[in-house]
Amino acid sequence: VANYKNYINPDVPLTFRERILLEVIKYLDAPYKYGGNSNDGIDCSGFTRQIFLNSFSIELPRSAREQFEVGEKVDKDDLEFGDLVFFNTSRRSKPGHVGIYIGDNQFVHSSRKLGVTISSLNEKYYAKRYYGARRIEIPSE
Repeated sequence: VANYKNYINPDVPLTFRERILLEVIKYLDAPYKYGGNSNDGIDCSGFTRQIFLNSFSIELPRSAREQFEVGEKVDKDDLEFGDLVFFNTSRRSKPGHVGIYIGDNQFVHSSRKLGVTISSLNEKYYAKRYYGARRIEIPSE
């Protein structure tokens, strides 16, 4: 993983999936920090915001609640790689948590306990709190 840049051919454009994954790799295992937006510490909405900003120059809003208002609503059965997935984890704000769907019922997110990690939508905690999903339109280059 540390040498992923060595495998990129600069003459071949990266796919949508590759662009997201190469950004996600940079943040794996970064600790959770409320309000953070770097490898030194990042929260869930800061994580999704940084991934889309660094991958596609798309500026998502800063909070999960605001991000839930962006893009196109997606049914759980129609999730695709790169969709934002939201969870009701807070009494104060709905939704209170966001991650990025990566396929096979898995999503990557910044967890308060684990930092940036991969979890399953089928885990009891997340399955019970699933709130919805949004698809962000990526402009063609």
